[in-house]
Amino acid sequence: FEANWDKFMDFSWCSQWDGKKYDVVFYGMSGYSGYLMMEYLKRNTLKKKKESFTFAFAGRSVAKVAEMRDREFAGTEWAETPILTASFDDVVSIIDLVKSAHVIVNCAGPYMLTEGEVLIDACIWCKTDYVDISQEVPWTLRVKELHKYAVDAGVMVVPSCAGSAYSDLGVHILAKKLRDEFGEATRSATCYCSGGGTAAGCSGGTLRTRAAMGNIDRDTSALMADPYSMGGYIPEYDRNGIKVVDIQLGTGICIPSTREEDKDENMTKIDEDKKLGVWRAPFVHSFFDTRVVRRSNMIMADLGNQPYGAALNFMEYAMLPPEQVAAAKRVQKEGREDQAKPMGQYGMTLEEEEAMLKSEGREFKEGEGPAVEDFSDAWSGFFLHAESVNGNQVKCSFVGADGYYETSRIAIETALTLRFDRSKLAFKGGVLTPSTAGGGALVERLISSGVKFKMGEWMESSDLAPPSFA
Repeated sequence: FEANWDKFMDFSWCSQWDGKKYDVVFYGMSGYSGYLMMEYLKRNTLKKKKESFTFAFAGRSVAKVAEMRDREFAGTEWAETPILTASFDDVVSIIDLVKSAHVIVNCAGPYMLTEGEVLIDACIWCKTDYVDISQEVPWTLRVKELHKYAVDAGVMVVPSCAGSAYSDLGVHILAKKLRDEFGEATRSATCYCSGGGTAAGCSGGTLRTRAAMGNIDRDTSALMADPYSMGGYIPEYDRNGIKVVDIQLGTGICIPSTREEDKDENMTKIDEDKKLGVWRAPFVHSFFDTRVVRRSNMIMADLGNQPYGAALNFMEYAMLPPEQVAAAKRVQKEGREDQAKPMGQYGMTLEEEEAMLKSEGREFKEGEGPAVEDFSDAWSGFFLHAESVNGNQVKCSFVGADGYYETSRIAIETALTLRFDRSKLAFKGGVLTPSTAGGGALVERLISSGVKFKMGEWMESSDLAPPSFA
């Protein structure tokens, strides 16, 4: 047994792998996310040629992936990009896929409806880093159970490399600034999300994910409602140093109590941040993004022994555009601020956005979505503020393209960071977040790719336009 263990765990007994190794392999490339990845590669990464790297595309159907590749890369030097086949229900094919790559980018969602842990398991065993573009709490709850194994194996597992990772990266930057400049921990941080330009529409995959999130079981729903479900719980103590808990008599169960300032209900109203002079409303991704930042704080404590702040509070909102402030004031005056619905990138509620797109005949089936050209003037902005335990304050902001395009940017730049900037990274492995995996190296790549960034103050209105990606 001992003599054959290494061979067994090398999976050579079941693998057809031919020994070729690609820097990055993109899996699930026949749908809309695959289209976005290819567009970003074509328009940005491969065009700028910051470094030479090898890559391949993969999916369950070679024919479908080839159709997408041929449509996107016909007539270019990447027209013959290799295509691999793999499926979650064929473990041997997954092992072959993982052994062929240094980094896997998994685009096959909705993740909570797949058996994607098979792919991550294989990555951990075969020492291949993993990236995905999920924004699903149920999926992350499953993946985070693999954290210890990823740490032990020295493998980076980085879910949630989507467009709204900018809030996670922003808090990371501001916490570092407060510690470097003032020697102080971060007490609170806030991200205001905004956007503008043409609302191109929701992809079929986005709508399917929303539907799946609306049909989860009761137990998972209860976990999702916990602000610290993905990690990072900050205990609250009474004056005697006893942790505040909900003791369920007769069960032996003690549940830590969530601080009032951390509760999701704080992000469900339309009101004014009087300190910053910002009118705010619920944001569609807040209930996911806040959990990612809290997980980052936990990882910084567990792996780096230095959290952003032992009592960090983080909140995220939609920043209301000037033309909506008057209406917001009326809502507040009439006492209807608690009835606000989450807003998306374009300053509309999801219902308003979907109704507008339906009236214009812009509805997409699963695997489909708006063409990049349809949102070429769209921008997304993230405006962050943080305050230290002693009251020192810092700001920064990011402005990128439409959220869909930024998702492909974040995922690809994260994958390249893991592949080529390993010596710059703080941690060796684990189920991490974009900020704790990529840190400053990832931010540098994003800025180099065209993302606008400003430290110290927020972007002026003249800067609120997408980076060029023609």
